Amino acid sequence: MMELLQFSLCLCAFNCFALAKFNHYRDVFQSRPSEKQSKLFLVVAWITILLSLVLCVLDQAGYGALLFSGYMALSVLILIILYSFTVTWVKQVNVINLSVVLLSSAVLMFF
Repeated sequence: MMELLQFSLCLCAFNCFALAKFNHYRDVFQSRPSEKQSKLFLVVAWITILLSLVLCVLDQAGYGALLFSGYMALSVLILIILYSFTVTWVKQVNVINLSVVLLSSAVLMFF
């Protein structure tokens, strides 16, 4: 369950990095992001990417950084495919990803 949380946080972070940019935000929401929204996306992205890295290193010790690199590559690949071919699915993938983050963190807290 810890690996799912680490990957979901990484996917969330790179999606926030993408949504902080004007073109991607416009493609998904059909409006222009405000400066405050862009900065908020960047702050959330940096927090979640660092949290994912810390969880990987704490969970896997020496192999954590390698695992994190793989999560980053897979996250970017998924987002490239989403933003290139199915931009309309980004909102649904975000909702699913955030629910996975919440559920996996709740399971880890209780068990």
